[in-house]
Amino acid sequence: MPGKTTSADEAQKKAAGKKPVGKKPAAKTKSRSIGRPKGKRRIGKTFLVDKTVELLRAVPPEKLSLSMAARHAGVHLTLFKYYFTDRTRLLVDVARTLSIALGDGVAAIETKELPAPERLRIRIDAMVDFFFTNPFYYRLMVEIIGDDTDPLATELITVWMSKTLDIYKEIIDAGEAEGSLRPIDPYFTFVAIMGLCEQFQHASRIVKRTQAVGGGRSRNTAAEYKAFVYELMIKGLGTEKLAKAG
Repeated sequence: MPGKTTSADEAQKKAAGKKPVGKKPAAKTKSRSIGRPKGKRRIGKTFLVDKTVELLRAVPPEKLSLSMAARHAGVHLTLFKYYFTDRTRLLVDVARTLSIALGDGVAAIETKELPAPERLRIRIDAMVDFFFTNPFYYRLMVEIIGDDTDPLATELITVWMSKTLDIYKEIIDAGEAEGSLRPIDPYFTFVAIMGLCEQFQHASRIVKRTQAVGGGRSRNTAAEYKAFVYELMIKGLGTEKLAKAG
């Protein structure tokens, strides 16, 4: 009928009024560096370090990866990458945390007013207990020392060694002044004490296994080992016999 528009006419008019349809230009996407993942839980760096410390009580540092640490902490790998960037930075932060914990534990007991041998005894006691809880601490420090390309790793080792050696030198100087210690090398003293204390966690298992097989008496292995290391370091193994023989 004249004047009556059909649905086809309407469709044609709508099509004529539309602009040509073409592909929309792709939206520009900015490359984004790894950031903190969005989520409901707000997990901080301290939590991740503490969980890694916990993991390193069972896993040696050379086997640790960011993925393994993330699984143990129950978080996404991206969170570890956001805070630590790579494995070395994570190990450095863990080593710093453990070193501070060891130092604070000793500082809570040791004072400069104590005789030098007693100060060494306190350090031996603390280190035996510390290595028993954190058996891979020494290997962790060796792992970090081996990475001489990371400035943070180098800084940690430098500060750690310089502070430690200053303390041992001060103890030995005080012992020499009070007549209780010979003038011995503080670096070798520290290395020897740390090595002996680090070995306890291995030796204790051997002693306990031997006791179980031989039916020996129950012993406080930790206390006896601490006393042995102290006697070894302070008096020297076989010193009196050698003096008499000379």
